[in-house]
Amino acid sequence: MKEGMEQPGSHGHGCPVGCEYCVITKVESRRSLWNERTLLGINKAVTILNPPPDLRNEDAKREFYEFPPELLRGDFVGFNAISDPFWPRFKNELEWFLEKVAPEAKAVTCVTKWSPSVRLLDRLAEIPNFRLIVSITGLDGLERTKTVQRLALLDAAKQRGIKAFPIIHPYIAGMSDLSFLPHLKELGYDEVDVKGLRYSHDTMSSWMPSEGRVLYEGTNESEVLPEDGWREKVENAGIKLSGLKSWYRRDFESLTPHLSREEAEGLVSQILERANVTSSDTDQAVLDEAIKRRM
Repeated sequence: MKEGMEQPGSHGHGCPVGCEYCVITKVESRRSLWNERTLLGINKAVTILNPPPDLRNEDAKREFYEFPPELLRGDFVGFNAISDPFWPRFKNELEWFLEKVAPEAKAVTCVTKWSPSVRLLDRLAEIPNFRLIVSITGLDGLERTKTVQRLALLDAAKQRGIKAFPIIHPYIAGMSDLSFLPHLKELGYDEVDVKGLRYSHDTMSSWMPSEGRVLYEGTNESEVLPEDGWREKVENAGIKLSGLKSWYRRDFESLTPHLSREEAEGLVSQILERANVTSSDTDQAVLDEAIKRRM
């Protein structure tokens, strides 16, 4: 895929994967949220540091490169939730993130649908606290990168010893093709997380089948995960359901640094002054988890 293939959005948002269900460009409530402040997001699993969506914006670039990495000390930190983190357009910002943030954080992570270069994969394999999340949805008709590419990435990560985790995000009833699950198992992945869809009638009704639309209409852009047999397909493939947040914390005791409550509270307070809260849970729940994961 060429770097120039992108899905534009507000404030210069773009992404080479071009998901038709993108929460940044297709869901008004999320688009409005990210347009207010783009640098930081925080949820119950991670804090997210975003590069400037428009690299021509010198003020935004300065804000990114002058961000103090020490504010992320002891945290679980993701890179770039408003585009794909491995898009070559952001290669310099990703390298800055790996150099500056990885030494401060307990763990750093990227959630991707992209096929990174061999050189980048080798670089990621050098970072012991790096965690790779591959979003594999079975929605080839709605995305520019395909299921076979995601499986190849998971295989390449396994070969390099990169800790990786597959997530079906989103699962769309009547559309997600989960026939890749046995292959996932063959590659040595025994766990998966499954997340629902935030549906917008205005931007998604044109491709959503009428029988599926009934499940999502009137849900006010909240995340919906219908029970339509997907659990049985996961189970029949010999794969367990595991939450992403739990997977991140699996090696928690061996990850450093562990902060005191006082230090954790102080740093999280400074992050919250700058960040969008991107969780569907309460702000207090996000605050509590953000403090806990730094301790």
